[in-house]
Amino acid sequence: MAGLYRIGEFAQLSGTSAKTLRFYDEIGLLRPASVDPRTGYRLYVSQQLEELAAIVALKDIGVPLAEVRHLIKKPESPASQQEVLRQLKGRLEDSIQTAERSLKWVTSALGELGGTKRAIAVVVKRRPAVLIASIRSRLEDCAEIERFQKELLRELPPQAIADLRGTLWHRCQDSGQIDGEAFVALKQRVPPRSSYELKQLPPATLACAYSGLDNGSAERAYDAIRTWLKVRGYKLAGPKREVYLDQLLEIQFPFTST
Repeated sequence: MAGLYRIGEFAQLSGTSAKTLRFYDEIGLLRPASVDPRTGYRLYVSQQLEELAAIVALKDIGVPLAEVRHLIKKPESPASQQEVLRQLKGRLEDSIQTAERSLKWVTSALGELGGTKRAIAVVVKRRPAVLIASIRSRLEDCAEIERFQKELLRELPPQAIADLRGTLWHRCQDSGQIDGEAFVALKQRVPPRSSYELKQLPPATLACAYSGLDNGSAERAYDAIRTWLKVRGYKLAGPKREVYLDQLLEIQFPFTST
């Protein structure tokens, strides 16, 4: 039939596969000009090459097919087209920024890795508020915090103690003084005592890494989180947290955007 192309011919002309054309037909993005009632063949006209080219061009720059349909079907509305493209531009800019931060992190990690070292993974966790009992004290040495942790466990009713326990480091050794706060999470409120404080550990978004219990392993995890925050442009938003997990420490830095 003059002026009509079967799907294979149209696919070859357009540089698009017949499978893609069938899919575009199924979702209503590009319907054939007509369908042969006898054979069921999809038939296209040459004018549809321009419409298909617009679809492919938009798809190639990342416009979702649902929005492509909106742009293609409403050519009389340049304002709506501009809004869709502005939104796409914003998403692409966010993606570029994320990729640049990831590249900085990978470059930094490569620079820090030695022949026998392994990379330390840093993950983001969001934690709700938790009721805790705690003892805060100035320390001569970080290891002293263990004494306050044991004191808490002695003072608290066993039935009120939850699994979470650890330390909040308000100041560390590199600041010239050590200010630590041993804490134990509670299942329920307990009677107040002068030996400990009852408070809410606030909700937080945390950059977290795991380490062994030795100082060297812990310091590497601390350094990994510091680097992670730096390359992403985040800043510390509260005391650093150490959570005890049997033979592991989970080191947590609450953070926010700078």
